[in-house]
Amino acid sequence: MDKQTLTEEKFEIDLLVLLDCSKLHFYKDKGNFISLEYEGNTYFNVRLTRLVPFYSKTTYISVAYDNEDNEFREIGVIKDMADLSEDQFKLLDEYLEYKYYMPEIKKVYSIKDNSRGFIFVDIDTTSGRKTICIRDWYSNFRMLSEKLLYAVDVDGNKYFCPDIEKLDRKSLATLEIFV
Repeated sequence: MDKQTLTEEKFEIDLLVLLDCSKLHFYKDKGNFISLEYEGNTYFNVRLTRLVPFYSKTTYISVAYDNEDNEFREIGVIKDMADLSEDQFKLLDEYLEYKYYMPEIKKVYSIKDNSRGFIFVDIDTTSGRKTICIRDWYSNFRMLSEKLLYAVDVDGNKYFCPDIEKLDRKSLATLEIFV
């Protein structure tokens, strides 16, 4: 029997590249997309992503783009947007607030299960009262911590309640069997 030679696979390990905020220049291009000039390079239509979206709005912001082959590439991470100039901070903050817009759940009136994998949740939010439809409630209507409720409706809209214990008793009773 021949001895098989095992070859060791090697993988490139991604390192956290922290960007120097004093060298970043973000701007809106002609298409109204955010672009970036950094260390002699220009990146068009950059994507900004909060790496810890529920716990920090302005720290650990990933900056990425698609290269000419449409491959996702991360440029690096802004450790703290407070290190940006005022106008740069404002531009990124407006972009991120729009991207991560999530109405806060203030009250839960009812939850109805249609026995087909969907639940209909009648809620009052910071954007008004609405009934949202949630598919696969176990994955899309859940607690991310002891107090933080997160919901995603069938259209991809996201909702949250930062502290369910601050909801009224009826809302808590309504939520009880689903969270």
